[in-house]
Amino acid sequence: MLVVALPVLSQTKTIRGTVKDSHSEEPIPFASVSFKNTTLGKLTDSSGSFTFYFNKWPSDTLEITCVGYQPFRFVLTNSNDSILTTILMERGTFNEGAQLKVKVNKGLLVWRKIVQNKPRNDRYRFDNFSYELYNKLELDLKNINFEKFGKFKPFKPISDLINENIDTAEGLKYLPTYLTEALSDYYYQKSPKKRREIIKAANTNGVKNESALKMLGGMDQVVNVYNNFIPVFDKQFVSPISDNGDYYYNYRVIDTQLIANNRYFHLVFTPRRKGGDTFEGDCWVHVGTFAIQKMNLRLGREANVNFVENLSLIQEYKMINDSTWFLAKDKFVADVSPVGKDRPGFIGRKTTTYRNVIINDTSVLNELDKNKIMEEIITLPNADEKKKEFWVEARHEPLSKTEAGIIKMIDTLTNAPVFQRFTKTMAFIGTGYKDIGNFQIGPWMNWITSNGWEGFRMRFDLGTNKLFDKKIKLHGYLAYGFGDRNLKGMGEIFYLPKKRSADVPLCFFYQRPGLGTELLRGSITG
Repeated sequence: MLVVALPVLSQTKTIRGTVKDSHSEEPIPFASVSFKNTTLGKLTDSSGSFTFYFNKWPSDTLEITCVGYQPFRFVLTNSNDSILTTILMERGTFNEGAQLKVKVNKGLLVWRKIVQNKPRNDRYRFDNFSYELYNKLELDLKNINFEKFGKFKPFKPISDLINENIDTAEGLKYLPTYLTEALSDYYYQKSPKKRREIIKAANTNGVKNESALKMLGGMDQVVNVYNNFIPVFDKQFVSPISDNGDYYYNYRVIDTQLIANNRYFHLVFTPRRKGGDTFEGDCWVHVGTFAIQKMNLRLGREANVNFVENLSLIQEYKMINDSTWFLAKDKFVADVSPVGKDRPGFIGRKTTTYRNVIINDTSVLNELDKNKIMEEIITLPNADEKKKEFWVEARHEPLSKTEAGIIKMIDTLTNAPVFQRFTKTMAFIGTGYKDIGNFQIGPWMNWITSNGWEGFRMRFDLGTNKLFDKKIKLHGYLAYGFGDRNLKGMGEIFYLPKKRSADVPLCFFYQRPGLGTELLRGSITG
């Protein structure tokens, strides 16, 4: 039995904390937080937070437990009077404890009610809807040894610069390296299917590319837990609330909670068979509508997805009126190891939040009528040039300390001369081309070659880049073969009449040995 510790006026010791999933970094609501060998404790609230006030610590250890996670012990010292902490819980198993055989399986009954009410809870039941969409994408490198990286002389300045801009006090296992965010208005019509997205702002941290902006939109948000199958990379996994879910999953109701005058079942599900394309996890189900309030999905240890070491899918729903639930937050976290566990890899995190939801309204139809095609993505002018002050107000949720650190680090890196030289050098090695003002030289791999006819051969290419002209591109080269002792060359002009047209050769020149330049062909199409 847990006895809630209440504050009194003479309290001198305080501990505040938030309990989170170590992989998804999502708060864990209603986890048990208690002092070891005492009856003092409480549950975390719906946001995973807890607070205790005492004259002295009841014991020297705080124990945190929750179904599906490994127990966590936090050691307290008398010298600390005020503690603020984040508890990261490692995943365990949902098959904990003895399974009691009962005549009525409450978990199975709740699952049946969820399936029965899917037609009135799935957001795609509406004829049309719209919302403001905020997308945030983070990429972290893991298992990268920057000490070894820095021993290679060309990389040492970059290694030093990175180490100066990351916090290694806690021995970070990964390096946050990339963060982008976008704000857009999204419109959807069920029949005939029409979609429209207007990207209003994008913070791409130096990537100025319209294609990259479109990837940050919501046009390809396809995860819907109410579907029978949920895509995970190249596989289709059975949803725990599939119409045939009882064939694939075991269900248990482990708790009920009252949140904001609404009662919820805490439903836990585990795969019935090992190695299948199924998830394990839990969800909170609203009593009455049997709508999903929060769904936590993760790959079990037996799941087989190429290169994926760990994966989390989280969806949260909110009431937009007395009986209508709509998606409020989407989070996808994938831990990818292409060359094996404990080897270099990356962690991708995508978070999407939804605001200003409008359903079955003529304003949505009026906006969709502007579409020239059935599905259209529009990026507003200067969308990627918003100031920092704009983002402080526009974000649906503030950046975490880590995310703010990523932006600061990227700004520092990209503006550092040593980093700019490094990236230009790596681009030259990788692509073969180097920009010098309005001109471009390369590819370097053609500079010195050899073949049976020409023998040892040297060649030099010179062309223009996009800074010279957006519609016209010039390119030519001169080469000399030491075997045939001939100088040869070529010149060409490319003209781009329309933005979406392919490069079109306008003229093509060839320098024959010992002869003048001859025009072989000239053409233009649009």
